[in-house]
Formats: sequence, C-alpha cells, structure tokens
Amino acid sequence: MYSSDSSSIPVSLGQFERAPPRLDADPQALEDWVGDLKVRGVLQAGPALLQVLEMLRRSELPLGRRLGILSLLKTPVLKVCAGLPKPRAGRGESGLTLEQRLGRLMFVNLDHALHLFDKHHPFPGERESQQRLWLIRNLFRFAGRQIRYVIQYRAALPPGSWRDLHELYLYLLNRRPLALWDLAAEQPVGDGFDYEAEYRQLLLLGLATRLKADIIEDQGFMDRLATWADQTRLDDPHTRLGWLGSYIVESSADEAPRWFSGSLDLPFRGWVLRLPQEYLEVLKTA
Repeated sequence: MYSSDSSSIPVSLGQFERAPPRLDADPQALEDWVGDLKVRGVLQAGPALLQVLEMLRRSELPLGRRLGILSLLKTPVLKVCAGLPKPRAGRGESGLTLEQRLGRLMFVNLDHALHLFDKHHPFPGERESQQRLWLIRNLFRFAGRQIRYVIQYRAALPPGSWRDLHELYLYLLNRRPLALWDLAAEQPVGDGFDYEAEYRQLLLLGLATRLKADIIEDQGFMDRLATWADQTRLDDPHTRLGWLGSYIVESSADEAPRWFSGSLDLPFRGWVLRLPQEYLEVLKTA
C-alpha cells in the first residue's frame, strides 16, 4: 500500500535513491523496483512511475515484454492516482496534474501495445483474444478516468484525449474479428465488457457536460447513463445528409460531441448521434 502521508516526502524524483532499471534488462529487477515504491509516498512514487512510462513510450521493446511491463504498472499507477492530492474545482490551475500525466501515458502506451499486438496476431486464438481484451478494457478505463477527472475538477483535458478516443473506437470497428458475410458465426467469448457501450457512455457524458458543467454530481443522471448509452445509435453521416440540426461526433476533432445547427450538406469522418428522448429532455432542462 502506498503511503498517503506525503508531508515529509520530497516531490523530486531525483531524491528517490533507486533509478528505474533498464526496461530490456532482467524483468525481476523492474518488479523489485516497483515493489520498493509501495513504501514511498504517492508524491515520490508518482514521478518515478511517470519516468518508467515515458521510458516505455520511447522504447522499442518486443510485444511480450511491453505487455508484461504494462501489466506490472497498471495497479501501482491506479493506486498512486487514487492517493494523489486533487485540484480545487474551478480554480483554473494551469498545466496538467501528475495524475493526468500518468493516465495519459498509460493510455498512449496501451494504445501502442494494441496496434503492435494486432500486427503480431492478426488471427488471435483464445489466449491472445483475452490479452487483447485486457488492452482494450484498460484503454477505455484510463480514457474514462481522464474524462471524469476533468469534469469533476473543472480541469483541462490533456491534448489529444478526445481525438485518440474517437480514433480508437474507429480502429476497433475496422478490426472486428468476424467478416460481414459470417455474422452468424459464434462470437468470441468475453467477460461482458462492451467497448461500444463504453464509448457511447463517454460520448453522452461529454455532450452533457458541455451544457451543464456539474452534471457528474447529479446521481440520477449518472445512474441512467448506461441505459441511455445502450439506446444511443451512431449513424453514418451519409445517411443523414440534408438533415437540419444534429448532434455530431467528428473523429478527427479533439472534442466531445457537439450540436451542429446547420444542414448536413457534406459527409464527414465520424457519426451523427441518435439519442434517446429521455436523455434529450434532461439536456433541455440542464
């Protein structure tokens, strides 16, 4: 467990007596180093983990080693983030917090690992499918944490966060394991995780926050979010040409869904949201 008593612990990584080992060296050395962080305060463990994640981002490690490191770092990163001091909502503090930087680097490394994984395993078996699911689940987990964090604390989102989330969803759609002519085939067994539902839920949360910054504090709204996400549809813009007034998602834009009041005269790369009526009624009263 990471100590939460950080008053006497220096923030500087330079005062942590053990620098991280080489990532391409003995795996046990990195495990021991991460284990030593448990007795450190979060203000010292956080920068140390940040350095390792940056080393991983810049590395050219083989897939297996990369997956092992991400699996090793995930829980320590989450525990450190949970223990870090939170900003005061609405203070307009400049720059990203340590928690945001950790979350962003985890997402970037997981995303790189997913693309590398698909190159190595174009037709994954059961074991590989579970590994791939682990990557996807954690990508959405860290993306969701980032979005909820900026909503709760009125902070700035790390640049590229929304765009990378849109691109991730598009990438996953294009790499569905079953061909269109084989839709009757048995689906791979999962554990109930649905990345499409997760993505729609984040879209609805981002859109609602545009209209009401403190919507996340409305427990009734949050309790119904998953149901509304299941009822939401993402339509191809080609099917909505000529429509006047739409909620749209532009996959190349680094932003949440938005209202477009004009006529959709040209298709774009993204989706038109078809939202449940109850959700729309809540937006009108926000």
